[in-house]
Amino acid sequence: MPCRQGMALGMVFYYYPMKRQLIVMALAILSSFTASAQDWQMVIHRNGLTPLRINVETIDSIAFEPSQAEKHDYTDLGLSVMWATCNVGADMPEDYGNYFAWGETETKETYTEQNYSLKVNGVYDTSMTEISGTQYDAATVMWQDTWRMPTIEEVEELATQCTWTWTSVNGINGYRITGPSGQSIFLPAAGQMREQVVNVGSTGYYWTGTLSAEYTTAAYNLNFTGYSGRWSANRAYGFCIRPVCDR
Repeated sequence: MPCRQGMALGMVFYYYPMKRQLIVMALAILSSFTASAQDWQMVIHRNGLTPLRINVETIDSIAFEPSQAEKHDYTDLGLSVMWATCNVGADMPEDYGNYFAWGETETKETYTEQNYSLKVNGVYDTSMTEISGTQYDAATVMWQDTWRMPTIEEVEELATQCTWTWTSVNGINGYRITGPSGQSIFLPAAGQMREQVVNVGSTGYYWTGTLSAEYTTAAYNLNFTGYSGRWSANRAYGFCIRPVCDR
């Protein structure tokens, strides 16, 4: 049954939620009367929220695009979470993407202890022991939906239950990581960013959302030098992020 009705030029038309073809038909009717467009509004009803009203004369074009979450692919490695195929800020698996300080959601030109934002009177804030999925998680902020930084437990799972093979993709060094499912992801050796990018092509550093239990200034990360252990690094450094999403 139709759930809503409206009037257009003396005719009643029905449309269904999320039926883009009927919305396009309604827009086509309106566009044929451009002379009186200033008298019309497009009203978008959104699951009980306040309707959005847009003057038709201000609309240049209409496009339907996937949500931010749908734009990012994942691979089922057979683990407890799904791993993204690309780093935050990357378009391809072999792209390095962006570098972030732990708990910061914007990029910078340099990453030093002096310009690290999560300090209180010069002392590192230790009130957050896990930022995965929070407002301090760059993966969640930039990709939205259920995307987030992995926890240290999820990184250890990736390290101990998968096969790691050093290889290159389109000339970019990194690890091909194959999970119990037989599927794989590629982590490029993106190095890290401090006052400049270092160790590119030889190793990689990827943040987890978990604060280090050993050092108040550090957080756990996935480190190519010894990816099977709990490696801590200064939170001010710029590392890449490979997001995960829950099953």
